[in-house]
Amino acid sequence: ENRYRRGLYTFWRRTAPYLSFLTFDAPRREVCTVKRFRTNTPLQALTALNDPAFVEAAVGLAQRIMTEVAPNVRNQAIYGFRLCVSRAPDSDEVTSLIALYNKALRRFNQQPRAAEALVTSFPFKPRRELNARELAAWVVVSKVLLNLDETITKG
Repeated sequence: ENRYRRGLYTFWRRTAPYLSFLTFDAPRREVCTVKRFRTNTPLQALTALNDPAFVEAAVGLAQRIMTEVAPNVRNQAIYGFRLCVSRAPDSDEVTSLIALYNKALRRFNQQPRAAEALVTSFPFKPRRELNARELAAWVVVSKVLLNLDETITKG
């Protein structure tokens, strides 16, 4: 029941800290930390792309992209980008997102079981009326959007 609570409320054991916190430079709890150092490492990018919590967040974002905007790939890409970075994307960014969506959709059209597995392998269940292949393609785009430095650090 507490699955979707903020990380602030995550139980923290000194002997076995939550790995995602350590990956994203959470301070040790033995002493007070006045200032946190900010880093950007490949391990952080891999965590944001593959950690089940981040993938489940990407499924939720993909569902929002598909349900809160008219079914137009360009408008959906712009909307997803704005949700993540709070600014309008430039034309190159929109083009890249659309190209990624189309590439992922082609792959999931060839491998429908992979699409189904991606969108249903978590406790969070997306709406049944959504096309699993399109949703999976938006999950791929959402994972990229959630992994942008601009999304993670916000300046």
